[in-house]
Amino acid sequence: MRFVINEMNLWLKNKKIRSIPFFENKINVITGESGTGKSVIIDIVDYCFFASKTKIPDEKINENINWYGLKFEINDKQYVIARGALSENRKVSSSYYFSPIGEVPNEPTPNITEDELKAVIEKEFSIDSNVTIPYSGKKLKAGSKISLRYFFLFNTQSGDTIDHSEVFFDKQNDEKYKEALHRIFDLAIGIDTVNNIIIKDKINTLEKDILKLERRKNAILKENSVFDSELRSIVKQAKEYDLISLETNSLNEDIGNLQHVVENVQFLNTSENMKELEKLQKKKNEIKHKIRSYNKFKNEYSGFKKLQSETFESLKPVDHLRENYGHLIQHPILIELLDFLETEMNKIKKDISNKRPFDINLDDDLKKLTKQLDEIQKDIDKVPQNKKSFNTEIEKFVFIGEIKSKLRLFKHGDQEIFNEEDLDKKKDELEQLKSKLETEIIDRSLVIRLLEELVQRYLDKSSNALGIYKDYQSVFDYKTKVLQLKKPTALVPSVVGSSSNHMFMHLCFMLGIHELIIKQGAPYVPSLLIFDQPSRPYYGEEGNKKNTKKWSQIPQDDRTKITIAFTVLNDFITHMNELYGQSFQMIVFEHIPESIWKSANLNNVILVDQEFRDGNALIPEDLL
Repeated sequence: MRFVINEMNLWLKNKKIRSIPFFENKINVITGESGTGKSVIIDIVDYCFFASKTKIPDEKINENINWYGLKFEINDKQYVIARGALSENRKVSSSYYFSPIGEVPNEPTPNITEDELKAVIEKEFSIDSNVTIPYSGKKLKAGSKISLRYFFLFNTQSGDTIDHSEVFFDKQNDEKYKEALHRIFDLAIGIDTVNNIIIKDKINTLEKDILKLERRKNAILKENSVFDSELRSIVKQAKEYDLISLETNSLNEDIGNLQHVVENVQFLNTSENMKELEKLQKKKNEIKHKIRSYNKFKNEYSGFKKLQSETFESLKPVDHLRENYGHLIQHPILIELLDFLETEMNKIKKDISNKRPFDINLDDDLKKLTKQLDEIQKDIDKVPQNKKSFNTEIEKFVFIGEIKSKLRLFKHGDQEIFNEEDLDKKKDELEQLKSKLETEIIDRSLVIRLLEELVQRYLDKSSNALGIYKDYQSVFDYKTKVLQLKKPTALVPSVVGSSSNHMFMHLCFMLGIHELIIKQGAPYVPSLLIFDQPSRPYYGEEGNKKNTKKWSQIPQDDRTKITIAFTVLNDFITHMNELYGQSFQMIVFEHIPESIWKSANLNNVILVDQEFRDGNALIPEDLL
């Protein structure tokens, strides 16, 4: 995307205007002493493009300014935007001025809302409702619109970042921008396209729909399974109560029989099987009762015969006395007693002998009864043994009511049968979209390899400044978005030391990634780079202590490295113009003197304004 900052304007409270010009296809260097406001320019650019918070200091800057503004070209249009200064409690302003023809006013007045202005600029950034966050994070929601501000991550290297060993993009201490970098990276460098985003969004929607349908399908199948089990259970009970026939071929036939029972409940008769079973059980019980009676009588009769035998034994002494009375004392009374005992004994024998022996046919009768019992049991066995009986007629009709309720649910369940065709249709549509996506998408690994090759070109140009890492190869860690250096033939990257090497890695990485963006024709990232003091490792500051070194005090080796860095930047501008026919702009804040690029004949490097020294600053003393 062609993007050129033509001018930065600051409207002071004293009605004066501070203007700083910038030029296309140049490395615009603002150099001078520390504390003059050079680095604040990054914050002002960021603030004008809708920042929700800012590091613009109150002292010397915000306390003297009413409006911050930029005049810039984007694609083939020239715009001016201005934003009101921070309030006393450092609240960002919601006041914006916009000129669609690049007119710089004497004093801006609010004429557009932030949302309206964003819509205008987003269009130039090729951002519409289809350019969305592909997946969620803690701060960003999937499907939400991508902010144009996220693409500025590729345009700046602040003082906190430019020589950092592990961070290669600004604002990575802000969770929102950290998440944004990973989500827009593929889109920014041309791995992904809006067309793919639209397809992916449709795929995501379809996958959610399919998941819902499959869950619904499983729920219906589970409900049907549970209901089927309940239905089979009630069919089984109905058969046990002999309400329907045992001999059926299918569950549907059983359901039909149950429906018949419900519809004809008023004509329901007692089961014939149950009647037959009750009849047989009754007869069985009668025979068992007879057998018990017979056995009881048999036991009692056996006792009687035993008693009879004992009685006969008790009469034997009388016979013995009669046979042997001659050996006894002869006496009339004794003879009379024996005669009496004999007479009584004969009477007893006669009585016993007249008793009929009942046990003659008793065993035969018992055998007959047992045989009858066996035959009845066989008949009982022919009748289904799992039958149940209702205690009352009420209980029977309650059960039939339960059958009726289950059958009503069964009919309702038929209406909820899952539409498999709808699911199959969505799955086919998903496969078609995935197939289309595969033909459109660029192999990420190839693009990353190309990025490494482009970065390597700039590392090779910087080799004399890289010391022992001179011939090392670039390795881009896609997961962490960090550039690493690897020794040739080594399996893993090295741990690179020295802030000087880190600075060169940052410069080469940003140049490589912008060449990739231009080569890929990706439309989202402005063709602009802003560097905050590349000479920081050699001409830097310690904490808040201002640099007091003069250029002559910088070791020759460090001065050579600074020259190499600016030479690489200078050649990049030429490379973009000649090889790709694309314009490019850089803005660099520095401490170095103008002589460094002039003596090296770096024609693409220019001094902006005057050096920020001797009262000249972002807000010069003569304007206060």
